[in-house]
Amino acid sequence: MSLTIVGTGYGADVTSSVAAALGEAEVVIGHEVFLDTIKELIRPEAERFDVLNLATPEEDVFAVRTRVAAERAATGARVVLVSGGDPGLLGMAGPVFHNLKRILPAEQWPEVRVLPGLSAWQYASAALGAPFNGGVAVLSLCLYSHTEDKIGRQIAGVAASGVGAVVYMLRHNGEEHPDLFPTPEPAAALAERRFTMLRDSFLAHRPGDTPCFLLTGIGRPESYTCVSAPLSASLDLWHRSGPESVFCVPGEDHELLDDRVWALT
Repeated sequence: MSLTIVGTGYGADVTSSVAAALGEAEVVIGHEVFLDTIKELIRPEAERFDVLNLATPEEDVFAVRTRVAAERAATGARVVLVSGGDPGLLGMAGPVFHNLKRILPAEQWPEVRVLPGLSAWQYASAALGAPFNGGVAVLSLCLYSHTEDKIGRQIAGVAASGVGAVVYMLRHNGEEHPDLFPTPEPAAALAERRFTMLRDSFLAHRPGDTPCFLLTGIGRPESYTCVSAPLSASLDLWHRSGPESVFCVPGEDHELLDDRVWALT
């Protein structure tokens, strides 16, 4: 019995190994947005679905996907779990291993294979030039499982390091799904406060005119947008962000010319 976790990449530029796994799958589970981007790679007779409607605050959607995938794999079906971007970076791989350990003894695990996909930070780097050539840190600003203290420590460390940064999850899931991701305050207010903390931490180590970029619709030419602002005015970018937007700050040793920015190694 086997279970394959694949990354579709943010622009659905899948690798040949991911395409092969999808073409062989009998059961494909994942968010409908991601499934739509790779539907032509899935056999017509394969089952294709998500389990978002089964999620609860006690059993989140990652746990449900893992449980259902393991149940189907136990019947002998070739099961593929689909993750947007790369499954090992804010994707499905970590939650799957965590939940398998929680629900099954090791001897009952399916054989788990992880196949990578291009991540949003890689698309962002290519779109902007090479802003992370000297190193990159990836942060998730509003990850539901992270405490305010943990987010603050991560932000402070990255801001002081001088490496480029890409910030995911600028908006909190609780804005769209308050029933599944409850917050002690309005989710939008929480997200804005965390972004303000991010801005202020970077301003403590970078000039106010450091260029920053908000990228939305990465990998989709028909909907892609990129807007910029100096770090001191970057809250304006946050107000224009959506669930899939990423915020980019180049490394401190960057150079800029017209609409291209790059960092030195």
